[in-house]
Amino acid sequence: MLAAACGGGAPAAVSTTTTTLPPLPPAVVAYVTRIGAGATVGSGDTVVPVDVTAGSGTGPAAAIRVGTFPDAIAVAPGGKVVYVTSYTADTVTPIDVSSGKALPPIRAGRGPAGIAITPDGRRAYVTDAGSSPIGDTVTPIDLATRRALAAITVGSGPQGIAITPDGATAYVADAGAIVNGQVGPVGDTVTPIDLATGKALAPITVGNAPTAVAVAPDGSAVFVANASSGSVTPIPVGSGTAGTPIPLNGSPQALAFAGTESSTLYVAVAPSGVASGGTLTPVSVATGRSGAPTNVCKSPAGVAITGRTAWVTCVSSGRIVSVDLVTHAAGPPIAVGAGPYAIALATRPQGAAAPTTTAAG
Repeated sequence: MLAAACGGGAPAAVSTTTTTLPPLPPAVVAYVTRIGAGATVGSGDTVVPVDVTAGSGTGPAAAIRVGTFPDAIAVAPGGKVVYVTSYTADTVTPIDVSSGKALPPIRAGRGPAGIAITPDGRRAYVTDAGSSPIGDTVTPIDLATRRALAAITVGSGPQGIAITPDGATAYVADAGAIVNGQVGPVGDTVTPIDLATGKALAPITVGNAPTAVAVAPDGSAVFVANASSGSVTPIPVGSGTAGTPIPLNGSPQALAFAGTESSTLYVAVAPSGVASGGTLTPVSVATGRSGAPTNVCKSPAGVAITGRTAWVTCVSSGRIVSVDLVTHAAGPPIAVGAGPYAIALATRPQGAAAPTTTAAG
C-alpha cells in the first residue's frame, strides 16, 4: 500500500558509502617542571603535562614524578621522549610521551642544570652546575645505553647549553656562582665544545651571569642571556667572538625561536634591581634591537614556542601564560601548581577520526 501511494513500480535502490576521515592532527603538550615555591622552592619533583593544542590550554594532567628540583627539560628529535634534569637528585629522567610515564632515571654529574640533545638524537649533553663545591663540567649521555660518558671541563657553574643544527658544536653558559650553596665569583663566559673531539674550545667573554643559550635555527648565531647584565649577547657561530650586547628592560631568563624562523628571538625577561621586567620581549636578529614587550607575569622563568604561540612559565604565581606572537596579546593564565620553571613542547598522536556512513537512494 505504501509503495502504491508513492506512484507504484519497484522501490528505489539504496546504497551506503563509508568514508574514513584522515587522522586528527597531533596534540601539542607542554611539559612543565615544578620546583616548588616560597619556603618549599627546590623541593619540587614533578612534571605536569598540559594540552595546549588549541593554543589556549586545557589545564594540567596528572603530574609525573621525577627527581628533586627539575631544572631543565628537552624533547628528543622525533618527539617520543622528553628528558628532565634534576639538580639536587643528580639524575636525568626520561618521560615516554605516548604513555606519559617516567622511565628509570639516568645517573648524571653533580647538580645537572641545562640539557641539550644532538640533532641525531644519540647523545644528551648535561651541564654540571654543582653546589659545594661548584661544578665546572658537561656530562655527555649515550641515550642508547643510558650511560654517562667522560665529563668535559668548561667554566665555573655551567647552566644553559645549546647545540648547533649541524651537531658540530655545543655552547655552554658559564654562569659562575649564582645558586644558593655555590661559592665563587659570578661568571661571564660561554665555552664552545667541539662535539666531534669532545674538547672545550677557548671561552668567549659575554655579560654577567650568563644562564640561557639559544642557537638560531639557520645556525648562523648563538644568543646568550646575561641575567645580571640585563642583556643578550649574540655570537656568530664559529667566530669565537661576541657581538654587541642587546639591552633589555630587566633580567633575561630564557630564550626561544619560533620553529625554523631565525629573524626574531623571544626572551622571557624577569624583574631586576633596576628594571621592571615581567615580559616576553622580541629581539630582531637583523637589527640587534628589542621590540615592544608583552606583559606576562612577575616572574617569567621559561619559554617554549609552537606555531604562533609562545608559552611562558611564571614561577612565583604557579601559572603558565600564552602569548600570541602575531597580535602580541597575552592569554588567560593556566594554573599548573607550585613553581613552574622549565617548559618544553612535544606532540602526541590523537588517533584517527571516527568513520562516517552516508546513505543515498
